[in-house]
Amino acid sequence: MKTIYLVALSAVFAVSFLMFVLFDLQSQQRQTEAAMLEEARTFAREMDAVWQFMDNSQHVINTTSDGVYEFKGLHCSRVGKSVGALFSKGSDYTIRYTNFNPRNPQDEPDAFEAQALERFAAYDAKEHYAVTDFQGVDRFRYAQVLEVDKSCLECHGEPAGELDITGKAKEGWTLDSIGGAISIVIPLDQQQQAARDNVLRDVAYFLFITLVIGAVVYAVTTFFVFRPLERMKLAFAEMGEGRLTVSLDDAHAAREISRLIKRFNSMAAELHAIYDHLEEQVESRTDELRGANAALERQRDALERLNGKLEKETRFKSDLLSMVNHELRTPLTSIITFAQISRESCPPDRASERHSWEEIEKNSQILLAMINDMLDIARSDAGSIKAACEPMDLGDIVSAVRNTMTPLARKYQVAFRTQVASDVPLVNGDFEKTQRMLENLASNAIKFTPDGGVVELRVDVDEADGGVRLRMVDDGIGIAPEDHERIYERFFQVDSTSTRKYNGSGLGLALVREYAAIQGFAVSVESALGRGSTFTITVPPDAVIG
Repeated sequence: MKTIYLVALSAVFAVSFLMFVLFDLQSQQRQTEAAMLEEARTFAREMDAVWQFMDNSQHVINTTSDGVYEFKGLHCSRVGKSVGALFSKGSDYTIRYTNFNPRNPQDEPDAFEAQALERFAAYDAKEHYAVTDFQGVDRFRYAQVLEVDKSCLECHGEPAGELDITGKAKEGWTLDSIGGAISIVIPLDQQQQAARDNVLRDVAYFLFITLVIGAVVYAVTTFFVFRPLERMKLAFAEMGEGRLTVSLDDAHAAREISRLIKRFNSMAAELHAIYDHLEEQVESRTDELRGANAALERQRDALERLNGKLEKETRFKSDLLSMVNHELRTPLTSIITFAQISRESCPPDRASERHSWEEIEKNSQILLAMINDMLDIARSDAGSIKAACEPMDLGDIVSAVRNTMTPLARKYQVAFRTQVASDVPLVNGDFEKTQRMLENLASNAIKFTPDGGVVELRVDVDEADGGVRLRMVDDGIGIAPEDHERIYERFFQVDSTSTRKYNGSGLGLALVREYAAIQGFAVSVESALGRGSTFTITVPPDAVIG
């Protein structure tokens, strides 16, 4: 904290110092410019006073004691220029008169004076000043307009070209003309040195005041804040070592720090009181934990016994189910065989008898499929269901599914179609389980499609990734979006009456997903109520041969 505090104070000091120096430099510069401007104006007023004095004294100078006019050649311009030259002699100051087209070539204006004369003529300005170059050195230069009065017209008025009393041609001035300018050059050395001295003095004073204030603030903060915080730090260290009897004195601490110290002392006292009873509490909690552990051990033993019993019951159920299924499949196979033989040997004129044998055969097939599903579920629970991985022709599988499902579709008055693309390759998988998947999907689609509907099995190549898609498309009753995942649960029916209405066991789709998973395939559904369903089995690209 002390470091942060010092860094913050240093940053504030640096910014304040920089701003103060910049402000003081600008202020001194403005003051220096104002002082030189006032000095130049004073010189200009004095020169103008000399000019006016000479103008007012012309009658006295040029008239003898006898009252006779006798021009002495001591006119205003000559006197003004002489006084300016005498004043500038031996110094860096320069005072002179200038004008465009002067009578004396020495009075030709330089660049600064020409700019001033142009401003006087164009903007009706009275003065012009700036710090600029003069004979290779920066100087403060000032120019003030010389206005024409009646006394000036005697030598410079109209008519232009007429000789005046000095023998010079008149310029043709009027009272609205510009009579030229007083040009004053003032050196900067003295004023700049004074400004630098002032800045140095101000900076030194600022540094002194800032250091004094900073030292006072730092000392006060250290005494009333940092030292109490350091004592608290040491006290926390003692508490960390286990000495909970520590207590702090809040004397010479700020109000906020004093409150913090009081809270610390209160916390230390509470911790000390808690620690005194901690051993008793630990012993009590240890006894409780021993009792809880003993109870958990007893519960674990009970659970192990229960798990063993459940394991035996599950094994017994699976064995019983497998035995029953095997025992049922044998007579069912015989019934189906005899029904087929009877149907095929039935004369054509006995249609009703043939129809009866077909019904026996169809329902026996349905019962056999349900038994097979239950047997596979039992195998899955026992962990013995496995899949082969061998090349298989999906066209052959589709043909077998068509032969199996066509009689069922005819029974439900549904059209069953198949479509296999010509570019479908061989894939690796289990022939029997893939056929069972498609038969279960086709059976569901046929049973849940109204009379006159269409069920179509399509097999094609997915151009996106090179895999193979097996899609069972129907225009049946559809499935609500919220049931898209639940339909794969065992014994699940979307409608509680569907088992009775459609002769379903609720195991078909569960087996489809299990068969797909053990082969590395994926199963998905797209469906909505009243808009039919599309079940897709996706064979990944790595299972495609060639």
